[in-house]
Amino acid sequence: MGKSIEEKHKEMLVGDPEYAKVFADMEEEFQLVNELIRARIRSGMTQKQLAEKMGTTQSSVARLESGGSLPSLRSLKRYAYATGSKIKISLYS
Repeated sequence: MGKSIEEKHKEMLVGDPEYAKVFADMEEEFQLVNELIRARIRSGMTQKQLAEKMGTTQSSVARLESGGSLPSLRSLKRYAYATGSKIKISLYS
């Protein structure tokens, strides 16, 4: 049996500097996606149920949760409201 995705990812972080840099550069996007999915799971909704509550489509929710593009603040607010969550944005140096 082959390696899991997580095992391969860990190997590449250590063994491939270019991969590690790209991954580090995208850390905020990964954190955002993780928070979105966690909020939906906490709310007990499927993507389809969340989409209905947001007044959008399941594919739109899937795109938000995939991290393929950065969502607007308006979309984040709608997502947060629908999941019973609040948004907190921090800027730091």
